[in-house]
Amino acid sequence: MKITDAQINAWERAKRMAFWDQGKLDYTQWLFAFKSGNSNTLRQSINYMRAADLIHLIGKRSFIKAWPLLRNTDELNENKKAILDAAWGFYVAGDVSFPVSASATRFHPKKLETLRVLAKSSGHESIYQIAKTTGRNYRRVYDDIMDFVADGIAVITTEIRSGRISKIPQLHGLHIA
Repeated sequence: MKITDAQINAWERAKRMAFWDQGKLDYTQWLFAFKSGNSNTLRQSINYMRAADLIHLIGKRSFIKAWPLLRNTDELNENKKAILDAAWGFYVAGDVSFPVSASATRFHPKKLETLRVLAKSSGHESIYQIAKTTGRNYRRVYDDIMDFVADGIAVITTEIRSGRISKIPQLHGLHIA
């Protein structure tokens, strides 16, 4: 594994903050322990490293996949958890208030783009309008949104607009409480 200068700098700062008493701990040892789920390493890393350093050191993709499970680890600092929840929501949906959901980690890139457009919407756009914004086929966007509904991420309301039935998707935590 090739380690970049940015990772070395981030590791040195993160190590001082979280593992100041473990002088011989190096980045590859830490990464192995973190990815193996060592509870002490997870707790120390999440509670004491800067969120940006932690995400940089494990990688954004790994963070997106792992955070929904890691956030339930015992003894996590609530403020740090909130910061990492916001970072996760931003990376996944483009909105820091998007709630952490393990189901979102398995979405393909186009479905994530639909989620991001829906998150940025005001909550009054129809599925048709979202499909136009994404430049995708209505049926594909409809299927994506129905998956969001099935996963409990969104709900759909029906309105009559200009004599036509419009389906309006809204995300929990963003458009509805």
